[in-house]
Amino acid sequence: MAITLKQRYQKEFNPTTGVIGTQYTKNKYSKDISGGGYSGQPFIKRGAPSLDDELVGQYYDLTTQALSLDFPIRGGSYEEIVSREDFTRIDRFFLYYPQGKAFTDKYRSLLRSNPKIETGRDQGDSNTRVFPIGNQGLGSRNMIEQIASVGTGFHLPNAGSDFNVLTEPRNKYEQIVAKKPKYENRLVSLYELKLLPQPDTEFNPNNDTVIFTGISRLRDTVELINYEGGPGSLYGLGSTLIRRATDNKGAIINTYDAPNFVGPSAIGLRGNTIQSTDLGSIKIDYNKQLGASEIAKINYGIDIDTGVETAGDTVTISNLDQQTSGSIRITNNTDTKFKFASTSRYDQLMKMGDENTSTITIRDFRKEVDDPQTVNKRDYSKENINIATRVAIGNPGARPANRTVDVNDTNDNIGQDKVNLKNINRGALGTIADFSSAIGGVDSTRDLVKFGFTIIGNGGTSPAFTTVNFRAFLTGYSDNHNAQWEAKRYAGRGENFYTYQGFDRAVSFNFKIAAQSKQEMAPLYKKLNFLLSSLYPDYESGTGFMRGNIVKLTLGDLFVQQPGILESINLTVNDEYPWEIALNEPEGGSSSDMKETPQIINAAVSFKPILNTLPSLNSNILMTKMYS
Repeated sequence: MAITLKQRYQKEFNPTTGVIGTQYTKNKYSKDISGGGYSGQPFIKRGAPSLDDELVGQYYDLTTQALSLDFPIRGGSYEEIVSREDFTRIDRFFLYYPQGKAFTDKYRSLLRSNPKIETGRDQGDSNTRVFPIGNQGLGSRNMIEQIASVGTGFHLPNAGSDFNVLTEPRNKYEQIVAKKPKYENRLVSLYELKLLPQPDTEFNPNNDTVIFTGISRLRDTVELINYEGGPGSLYGLGSTLIRRATDNKGAIINTYDAPNFVGPSAIGLRGNTIQSTDLGSIKIDYNKQLGASEIAKINYGIDIDTGVETAGDTVTISNLDQQTSGSIRITNNTDTKFKFASTSRYDQLMKMGDENTSTITIRDFRKEVDDPQTVNKRDYSKENINIATRVAIGNPGARPANRTVDVNDTNDNIGQDKVNLKNINRGALGTIADFSSAIGGVDSTRDLVKFGFTIIGNGGTSPAFTTVNFRAFLTGYSDNHNAQWEAKRYAGRGENFYTYQGFDRAVSFNFKIAAQSKQEMAPLYKKLNFLLSSLYPDYESGTGFMRGNIVKLTLGDLFVQQPGILESINLTVNDEYPWEIALNEPEGGSSSDMKETPQIINAAVSFKPILNTLPSLNSNILMTKMYS
């Protein structure tokens, strides 16, 4: 039954509670658990204000507003009233089961997960890991006292059996560690137990710091520190283990055995004074640095007689396990004892980093090693081996420092792509010769895959053949072959009968034009414009009759000067492609001859071949010249 507005707001006497009020003020806190029962919440209860008797409301009446004035203390006297209510609410929550018990257990576990540090002791542990248990073993005493102190400016710690444990200076880390003897310092204890071959006689391996912080007293184990709880545990369950550094095979790396600096400083490769070993005046004992002593020879099979040069085999390496076979690069050499033959020296690396190449030759870093004869290599300085010279792709980075300012400086055409630079060939032969040239030629058309278009002239003043060459940045090749059959159905028969009518073929592919220098922009756009114009009519002089244009496609060996029809060329520019902006500083400078055009364009081509030989069964269809 619905309650009307009149019933909801009409005052009446409630004999159970003895209250005269509306429907709202008669409600009781009860039966708030699914299935029945009362949780006791909210922990602080008060009656709903009456619409007539308390127009402003309990928390917004004039008395409350007066107590809330920021006088005589910050927040006014009302802060004290509210903090008492909060104190009562949280205290009841801690005693409420099971939520209060779960909160207490989780709080205790999180504190147990704190690192174990050298602060004051409390209940046999660091005071930063001890939970301040509250009344009846539930809740946090420090939290309750912090709530009661709201508005006073006091901030109490959340750990420790009481708030005095962490607030007193004598219980703080900086006070305790500063007053410890040298050999009870945690870092000194680690150094004595884990780094030194033998600890000092004054050091006690069972001192209080070692025992309390969990430092391992076993010298040759991977374990450094191990204690219960801490960040490595799960809610305080388990332990935290801090390990030594190990190599890629799990062997311990003992930093004490690393080479020491000899002398305070030395002159570096760039002439700077640095802290290091002067390799020019001090002989390095590879027994200490590489662990390549007789022990390595016997136990690890390292050929030190012909593979490693040493200063003597008198040094005993106590931690040879860290010196694995992967740590030493060994090459057998009949001339010398040991050389890092296939490794560049620092002086060679510094030289390579400072040089600016000024030729097309790509640097072969395999020559810049101690012994180039030990490296298998090709001579990339030869133009018939170097890919940049074989197909004339150019090297835009091949500029000395003094020729990187003027964009009009072609640097002897070392950085330009010669296929992109090649202009429209109006004297083409219409043969494969239009796509082949000698290595290093000035007007080179060589490419890894020969590619271009030849437009057949329509007579008159037009040249017989005009060729445009593009670099073969090819994608999306598709070659579609269709047989055409006509279906017929005769009276009295349900199936179709087919008569062969012919075939059709459509080829599509994409290619990019991309300028890698300023000088390539004009010839590329001239060639692309000429190719696009082949889709438009050619008008005969005199009569004005419209004629189409037949194109020969060359695409690798799939099509070599193959006649056909260009059905479409679709140009697109991706959003990330750069544009030429034709601006220079100052205005009218070296870029004033440029056009505001994309530097990279995608072209999608649709082509229908016209076969120049009779197509038939077992004839060459896929490519112009089939494999023998």
